[in-house]
Amino acid sequence: MFSLIRVFTAAFALCAAVYAQPTFTKIFNGLLGFDDMATIDGPFGTRALYTFTGGNLTDVNTGALAGTFLTAGGGDLGIASSNNGIFYANIRGIVQWTDGSYAYLEAQGSGAFTGTVANTYLHIETNSSTYSGLETQFLFMDLDVTTMPNVIGIYALN
Repeated sequence: MFSLIRVFTAAFALCAAVYAQPTFTKIFNGLLGFDDMATIDGPFGTRALYTFTGGNLTDVNTGALAGTFLTAGGGDLGIASSNNGIFYANIRGIVQWTDGSYAYLEAQGSGAFTGTVANTYLHIETNSSTYSGLETQFLFMDLDVTTMPNVIGIYALN
């Protein structure tokens, strides 16, 4: 039995050494405004119904405007858990890129309800020839919920 534990310990150590910690590169800075529309109290907590009031994305390398969040067709339908006080973001929205094309963004993640940064996994679908590479990237977005509009950053896995 002791040798079996030694084998599992050695295998675990080898696996841990092989995989490097992931790194991310920031690709967009932005602002995203939300407007409180309503809340729904339910069995798991309070569901927030926020609509977008506008916002933008800028390229971190050039500082140029990359796209604008549309106010129609997007918002946050996240839930503030009644069990642990964590806010589970569920954001969907549409960006119009400066090349005239559009993108659908879907973000899922968590953070405190107020006074902190919410971190989300981000999925993008777009018909933009400029930004179509984002569809196959692992992306995450952080939102500083202490500001309004929220300051956001979008990062790509290296």
